[in-house]
Amino acid sequence: MGFILGLVIGAVGALVYGPKVGLRGEELRQRADDLKRRADDLQRIAQKLASDVQSKGREVVTEAKREWDKSGTGPAASGGSTGERSDGGTGSPKA
Repeated sequence: MGFILGLVIGAVGALVYGPKVGLRGEELRQRADDLKRRADDLQRIAQKLASDVQSKGREVVTEAKREWDKSGTGPAASGGSTGERSDGGTGSPKA
C-alpha cells in the first residue's frame, strides 16, 4: 500500500512541478484533486482487500486447527500437549 501511495504522490509532484505548456494553476489544482481522490479510492480498496484477506486467513487457521484436532495428531486428540500420536506415529491401528 505504501508503494501505491508513493506512486500517487510522485505522480502529483510530476504534474505540479513538471514543465507543461499551457497548463494554468487551476488546471493543475483540478488534476491534483483528481489524483488525490483516486489515491483515497485506492487506499479504501487496499484496506478492504487487507481486511478480507485477514478474515479469510483467520478462517483458514481455524479450519486447519479443527482438522488437526480431528486427525488425532493434535494435543486435544492425544490428551497431551506433545503432539505425538497415540499409535506411536505408525499410522497402524492398535492391537
